[in-house]
Amino acid sequence: MARFFAWFATILLVLIIVAGGFIWWLQFENQPPVIKPLHVPNALGIESVIKVEISDNRSGIRSIRAEVEQDGRVVTIPGKEYKLPPFYERKGVLHDTVTIEIRPIELGLKDGEAVVKIIATDASWRNGLQGNMSAVEIKIPVDITPPRIAIKSTVHNIRMGGAGLVSFGINEKPLKVGIRLGNVLFPAYAFSKQGSHSYIALVALPHDKKNPGPMLIEVEDLAGNKSKASVAYSVLYRRSKVDRINISDSFLQRKMPDLAIHYPEVKGSLLEQFLIINNKIRKENNQQLLSLCRNGTPEILWHGSFVRMPGSLRARFADFRHYFYKGKEIDQAYHMGVDIADRTHSPVPAGNRGKVVFAGFLGIYGNTVVLDHGIGLFSTYSHLSQINVNRGDMVERGQTIGLTGLTGLAGGDHLHYGMAVNGIFVNPVEWWDMKWIRDHILANLI
Repeated sequence: MARFFAWFATILLVLIIVAGGFIWWLQFENQPPVIKPLHVPNALGIESVIKVEISDNRSGIRSIRAEVEQDGRVVTIPGKEYKLPPFYERKGVLHDTVTIEIRPIELGLKDGEAVVKIIATDASWRNGLQGNMSAVEIKIPVDITPPRIAIKSTVHNIRMGGAGLVSFGINEKPLKVGIRLGNVLFPAYAFSKQGSHSYIALVALPHDKKNPGPMLIEVEDLAGNKSKASVAYSVLYRRSKVDRINISDSFLQRKMPDLAIHYPEVKGSLLEQFLIINNKIRKENNQQLLSLCRNGTPEILWHGSFVRMPGSLRARFADFRHYFYKGKEIDQAYHMGVDIADRTHSPVPAGNRGKVVFAGFLGIYGNTVVLDHGIGLFSTYSHLSQINVNRGDMVERGQTIGLTGLTGLAGGDHLHYGMAVNGIFVNPVEWWDMKWIRDHILANLI
């Protein structure tokens, strides 16, 4: 019996030692959690966040918090506490992504340098059951002063369907900057001739907007601080011309088969095909064209007034067209450009110096060339019978870029010439007028 108890006690002691060793290995592990910063702002603004990834593959994560030190003063930012399961389950959180919000004003911080310390502990029983700790220090400036905006330009009279230019200065380098008019944010571009942190932006007013709302310069600095400044401007009324377009059977027979090839969804009779093309496809093509007229080269490429192709003006900008078939009105649409007709296959000059961003077929517009003239200004040339340039080419003012034609939905040989500012169609006639350019654009660059 004594031998049995001795054998049993030995086995029990071995089991206790093994279990104790396992618990020691499991709960008294000495590997601290790993902290990996995922997002650190350039500076701590009025509201800032730091995102970190934390992992501990042994005992799991216990807690994470942050401390901010500035001028010897330390402020603690509560983080996240993790529920610890029983040691025998080992189902703690091994990996997590944490966003730490820092509001300097609430913490009593001021502009200047600071150190943010991210501290994490794990669920180990070491250090008096407090776990292993690791920390990451990040030196970062505090900037809680919003940027200051100084408007420099003075002439802001914009006609419906027209454009204008605004220039302004900022006291620091911005992260984001632009001018909001209505629901459109027009990008602003650095303009070195006016000095450090000077910016210019072309703005445009849709042809049908009498009261688009305030014009606001919006700036966000590197710390995320935001400022706005209202720009005083006037809207000049523009009367839209009403035009009547008669659709004939011969026109439908000539145009619909070619266009329907490019759009399989166009089905039905020739008249039904026309209504789909003149409505749904027109909207798609306009959206595609305007998407090409955004995010332009951040410098002015053009110089002087824009060249007008010789010939008679057959249709004006923003004419409101009523389409009739056999005496009955069947559709309506705005004409977002000007039509110029001269001889068949007349040379088409580039309106001004620019970069070719598109040269190809574009639905109702037929063969089309789009030029980027910088700071959000674009010109378009449609219904061409021949294209002489390629995407990426730089062309000079007056250079022949193609020949007029009747591709797309054109009823006769002509050029459809359009202009756009950051994706909004504008009246090209303004840009043919050097006096208008001096008064509304160049004067605001001074």
